[in-house]
Amino acid sequence: NFNKDNHGYDWAKEAHADFNKFMLDGDFKSLINYQNHSKAWNLAIPTPDHYLPLLYTLGLKKESENIQLFNDKLLAGSLSMTSVKIG
Repeated sequence: NFNKDNHGYDWAKEAHADFNKFMLDGDFKSLINYQNHSKAWNLAIPTPDHYLPLLYTLGLKKESENIQLFNDKLLAGSLSMTSVKIG
């Protein structure tokens, strides 16, 4: 439902929490190996075309830089428009 604020299906919440944790912890290897995770990840990434640009973006991060998340909400049960700021 588009009218509910930060509404997500259970699998979307699980995958969203994992993605955010791995990004903020700098665990990019877990993000790269996205096919090896739970069914929630398979549902969240049915095709990689919208996911792979995140990996390219994270590849720009220097070791000394921090990651910040914004627009970090779920929408309509399964959409996340979480955005990443590096630096």
